[in-house]
Parts: sequence; C-alpha cells; structure tokens
Amino acid sequence: MIFKLICLTLVAFGACLMLFGLIMFLKSLAAFRAQAHEQEIFTDRIYTASMALTILFLIGYIFVGAMFMIRSTMSTTDLIISLLLFFGAIFVCAMVITLKKMSAAISRKTDEITKTLVNAMEAKDHYTQGHSVHVAEIVRLIYGHLPDRIKNGICRTRLMDAAILHDIGKIGIPDNILNKPGKLSSEERKIIEQHVTYGKNILEPTSYQHIGDIVYYHHERLDGRGYLKVAAEDIPIEARIITVADTFSALSTDRIYRPRKSYDEAIRIIKEVADTQLDTEIVAVLCEIPKELLEAKKDEIQ
Repeated sequence: MIFKLICLTLVAFGACLMLFGLIMFLKSLAAFRAQAHEQEIFTDRIYTASMALTILFLIGYIFVGAMFMIRSTMSTTDLIISLLLFFGAIFVCAMVITLKKMSAAISRKTDEITKTLVNAMEAKDHYTQGHSVHVAEIVRLIYGHLPDRIKNGICRTRLMDAAILHDIGKIGIPDNILNKPGKLSSEERKIIEQHVTYGKNILEPTSYQHIGDIVYYHHERLDGRGYLKVAAEDIPIEARIITVADTFSALSTDRIYRPRKSYDEAIRIIKEVADTQLDTEIVAVLCEIPKELLEAKKDEIQ
C-alpha cells in the first residue's frame, strides 16, 4: 500500500508540475504568436499542433495515474516509471522557465536596440526629439479604437515597430537640410523625401524587414500626390494609420519652422485633408479618441 502511495504521489506531483509548465508554455506560445510578424512564421496549423502536443503530455500523466489507481499491487518498474515522469516534469518546468527568461531578455535587448536607433536618428534633429515615441503612442491609441474588421487584419507588433521606426531613414539626411529653419528648396525637399527610401534600405537586411514597406509608404497620400506617387489602393493600412498619427504629432508639437497648433486647430486641419491626403476612416477614429488622452501623450514629450 505504501509503495502504491509513493508511486501515486510522484505521478500526482509530476502532473501538477507538468500542468504548471504547460500553462506557462501555452501562454508563451500565444504571446510569441501575437508577436510573429509574418503569418508564414507561425501558422494556425502549427499553433494548433503545438498546443495539442503539449496537452497530450498532460493526458499521459493522467492516464498513468489512473492505471496506478486501478492496480492493486505496484512493482519496482512502476516506481521507476513514476520517478521518470516526476523528474521529467521537473525538467519540462525548468526548461519552460529558462526559455521564458531568455525570451524576455531577447525582447528587452530588441527594445534597447530600437530605442538606440531612434535616439541616434532624433539626435540629428533637436526639434523632433520624442516625435517617434509620440507617433507610436498615438498609433497605439488609434489601434485600440479601430473597429474589429480593421484591427483583425493588422499585426499589432508590426504596426508598433513601424510606428517607432517610421523616420529611421532621416539618419541619412544631411543635418543642414534636416535642421534648416527656412523654407526648403525643391532640391532640398527631394533629398528630405529620400528618407523613406533610406529607411526601407536600413531595415531590409535586418529582422525588421517586415516593416520596410510600411516605413516606405508612410508619406503617401490617397490622391496619389505623396512622396512616391503611389495609388491609394497600394498604401498599406498600417502606413495609413502612421500617416494620420504622424500628421497629428507634427501639427500639435513645435517645429523649427512654426509653433505648435492647438488640439482643435490640429483636428480641424486633419479633417480638411481627409480623403485627399489622409484615410477618412482612420481620421474618424482619431477624432473619436478623447482629447485628454491625446493631450497626455503630447505632454509626455514636452
């Protein structure tokens, strides 16, 4: 009886440890899938198979425990099986915890690299320091207020990465042009417009290549008069969102060539250029966001 109790206790503790490990693993799996930038990286089939396999491990523990409960006598072999299952569960938990910590460390390092790139770019332009963060925060608000039919077609992580890095190409723009207080000449404007191309080229050989097109198209207009003269139907929805956020940020913060606009002025101007320069539906979403939320994000960078 004692021998049977030992085996059942080992299996029960192993099952509890395995359940704990599986819960952490499934949460990590869901988080990773949410952050996967391309559907091909982590398809629904792979996601479902991964979850099914992890659940099968737990079912195996339950099955062994049930078999031990039915049997009246236990052997040394049963004890070895119980020990293997118990230490196997410890191993799984240890691995899941380790992988979770490694994933968090990699995520932090990625964030630090992103911030370094943004800081390097904004160090060139004192008047737009904090602009990328401001745009990203506005994008975050817009995303949160999007209708589900639009939101479901957008990878949030990809959108936020593109928002924070949308102006990374300005690293390649000469300081004298970037910080010119007066009106730009036609030649200088052409050079400024190259920053979208520089941005795409900078991101292309990196793990951020998936946001290259969003960065490339974030200065396009619905009337086809943007930097690249791209037709409206070819502008990604993520780029349209960033364009609206970028426009609002530019209007509501001080620039080298003009002072900031008030909230009401900025919204009025944005509404005027909806359907020609900006996406009408995204503009409507921006206008639905409470004024105090948008003002708070501006105050954070002042």
